[in-house]
Amino acid sequence: MDLTAANFANYLPWVLHELSSCCFVALDLEMSGIALSVRNQGFKTLQKHYENNKAAAEKYQVLQVGLTVCHEDKKNASYVLRPYNVDLNPILDRNLDVNRDCTFMGWSMEFLIGNKFDVSAIFRQGVRYLSREEEIEARDQAARRWAPRDPLEDAQLSNEETVGFLQAVRREIDNWIARGATRSAYLNIPPQTTSQRKPHQTLPSQLNNMQKWLVHHLVETEYPNIKSRGMPTFVQVEQHNRENMAFDERMKESNLRIRKHVGFRWIAEALAGGDLSDLEPTTFKALMPNIENPSFTVKELSDRLKKRLLENQPILIGHNSFTDMVFFYSCFLGPLPDTVEEFTFLIHQTFPMLIDTKYLATHDCDAMNAASSLEELNKTLAKISSPKIDVDSIHSKYLYRRSAHEAGYDSMLTAIAFIKLSVQLQRGKFPKGKRGRLEDMVIGLANNPLPTSAVLELFPSSVPSASEHRFRDFFDTEDEEGEAEEKPPMPAAPPGAVSPIPLANTGSEEVDTMVRHGLLIPRLDSEFWRVYGNRLRVFGTKEKVVYFGEDGGANERIEMQHWLGQD
Repeated sequence: MDLTAANFANYLPWVLHELSSCCFVALDLEMSGIALSVRNQGFKTLQKHYENNKAAAEKYQVLQVGLTVCHEDKKNASYVLRPYNVDLNPILDRNLDVNRDCTFMGWSMEFLIGNKFDVSAIFRQGVRYLSREEEIEARDQAARRWAPRDPLEDAQLSNEETVGFLQAVRREIDNWIARGATRSAYLNIPPQTTSQRKPHQTLPSQLNNMQKWLVHHLVETEYPNIKSRGMPTFVQVEQHNRENMAFDERMKESNLRIRKHVGFRWIAEALAGGDLSDLEPTTFKALMPNIENPSFTVKELSDRLKKRLLENQPILIGHNSFTDMVFFYSCFLGPLPDTVEEFTFLIHQTFPMLIDTKYLATHDCDAMNAASSLEELNKTLAKISSPKIDVDSIHSKYLYRRSAHEAGYDSMLTAIAFIKLSVQLQRGKFPKGKRGRLEDMVIGLANNPLPTSAVLELFPSSVPSASEHRFRDFFDTEDEEGEAEEKPPMPAAPPGAVSPIPLANTGSEEVDTMVRHGLLIPRLDSEFWRVYGNRLRVFGTKEKVVYFGEDGGANERIEMQHWLGQD
């Protein structure tokens, strides 16, 4: 499914709800440029590799994000995928008074265009976003703009030319206001057409930055019922849609505009366990219509969903994802630190569990010769039919056309590869000799979009099978749905109550049997996550792997030392 500027607001509550209950999310990015490797320079250190990627992330933009949200269906021993493809508009709204430089690398754009990437689409229909830093800057700019100022005193301006300029601006504005209902919708200062100019006019044909500032300041301090907007060579003024607003009212209006332009970062915050408190409760109205006689308000639903997103933070799956993590953090969340050690600590604090399918595919083989591109990997796995994988019918466009290097498509391939690889590796196997075509993959079509009951599960008192336990730890267990019925009826759910953690080991023998037979992916307390979790493959470096987490990946360090001949 394509998320665009036109439909983003409608789908945002559903995406956030899916993220709150999914078992994992596969992520892929397409960027306007990347770090270039110097040929014939040998292996570089991981620190140098990080520095190169950091510089690229600070220079170039994320143009497209692919998200595939995966839900586990234990009853049918299957996985339902919902791929999203999101073009990002790198342009900021001029009214925010915040600028963003956009840089494009020729080689990267040639590659993307060669893979049918529509560059114009990001500007025509891309979803806008503000990073955390940009949001803070926008609020600061609004506060400075609306803060009370002293009126301009002509007597304090020693430059006669400046005094004459301001007097001419006043005349233009006063004459425009005096026309009343017959005046035009706006006034350009100076007038932009020859017919509008007067022979005696003392205004220049174009304004410099200082003159534009003087016009803005004059309007703000002397004309409270009109507002000004900066243009490249002039200033445009128009009637304010309200009477004189106090500072706090103007800031409220500005904050509403800023929250609207946070855009895709709401999803980034949900993935990162970030702050969603400023997201308006009315955002989630779309989740309510199909619920008959709801026992909760939109505000209660909003609070519960935000709480669940914090406590059930999704596992993040990528393919060759070190660079993606550098760009993702820089683009949406904050400045990058100087050292790779600080970066790995920061990422682990932000995303507690990462999986790299490239690392899964090359964990037990010669990394120098591993053919592990995303498409090659899926061809290797193509004839493996278990676990059962379905794609939600609403998200089915990639079942009918191959879209290599479109972020949504690549994220779907990443999700499929993870499901199959995790099962094979958990059982001590690695698929060999089963290579096929992508067309050989058996992917079903699920006609079961998230039902109304999925929303009701946020309120355990409305769903008999919900668990009464709160989230305690990433590897905590919860009772299986069937066991929950043996408990006494629950009172009204306390704020923040959540459903069982996806992939937690619930102690269900039926689930354990399905895991052993390769019908379900490993539970969170299995050795699989400790061996393969929080390790990202980084070819081209001496270290070959970057480690996240507290244990530091001691076993994998021994493996890496063996590759380097250091044992």
